[in-house]
Amino acid sequence: MAEIEFIKKAVQCVREWRDIILIEMRDIGMSDLSFRSKTGIPALGWILGHQAASYDFSLNLLIKGEPPKNPRMFELHRPGTSGDWNNVPLEELEEYYDACEQDFLEWIENATEHEMGRTIQEGSAPEFFVGRTIREIIATMFTHLNYHTGHLAAMRTECREKQHD
Repeated sequence: MAEIEFIKKAVQCVREWRDIILIEMRDIGMSDLSFRSKTGIPALGWILGHQAASYDFSLNLLIKGEPPKNPRMFELHRPGTSGDWNNVPLEELEEYYDACEQDFLEWIENATEHEMGRTIQEGSAPEFFVGRTIREIIATMFTHLNYHTGHLAAMRTECREKQHD
């Protein structure tokens, strides 16, 4: 199905843009996971964990109707939390992201046309998602992941500006 190939390409693109920014951040010496932008963006470490939690939420809670893959990490990085780092090591944040991304890729590989058109029912998800198809859930997930990659880019820019002051 061409749709599945398109979605797999979207996963790859999300990863590439995120990695480009993270590499640039490391290159300028930005490694403080507790860093919070003066604009109020959540902490760097929280954003990294939240991106993983977005995959976890979309696949496990919304699509499959199951608990999160990693309940502890999910709870630390879900919406509505403080946006603080929580002292989770970078390696653990990266492992959570990698595992959730891989689980999504494995699921999408076997997704059927029927499953992609299935609608989220009331009582099974927050109101925002009720009535949306799995396709819409996936599109929302990619939008959310890229939204937070934008936060990473803003942090990178802020740190570069500080270096030049």
